[in-house]
Amino acid sequence: MLDQLLSTLQQQAVPQLMSQFGLDQKQAGGSISAAADSVKEVIGGGDGFGIDDALNLFSSAKNTSGANAILGNIGGLLQSKLTGQVGLDASKASGVTAMLLPMLTELVSKHVGGDAKNLQGLLGGGGIAGMAKGLLGNLFK
Repeated sequence: MLDQLLSTLQQQAVPQLMSQFGLDQKQAGGSISAAADSVKEVIGGGDGFGIDDALNLFSSAKNTSGANAILGNIGGLLQSKLTGQVGLDASKASGVTAMLLPMLTELVSKHVGGDAKNLQGLLGGGGIAGMAKGLLGNLFK
């Protein structure tokens, strides 16, 4: 399932990144990697949020302030990686971030559906530490 989610993200995002933002194949692939790394770093750190916040983020429910904080942290880190590692200018990085974050959360949310058991199944273990190693570590190789 994890490989399918990543494959779907790549299939949807790479062509759109290339056409909408004029990225080349390397930049588009780098953008996907930067998004994956950003999610892994924020979720893996677990700073100031719990599993309930992550569960809320990956559900169809309105985000709580904790889920919004996670998303904001991911977005800020992603934007930094896009400019520093991928080489995009700030304007393109902002647009790419705005496009990729909703796609990513929607794909994971479709599988999780707000169900803690589904989230734990993707996370491959308990707690925040399991998130980076489980769901996000395997999803974004």
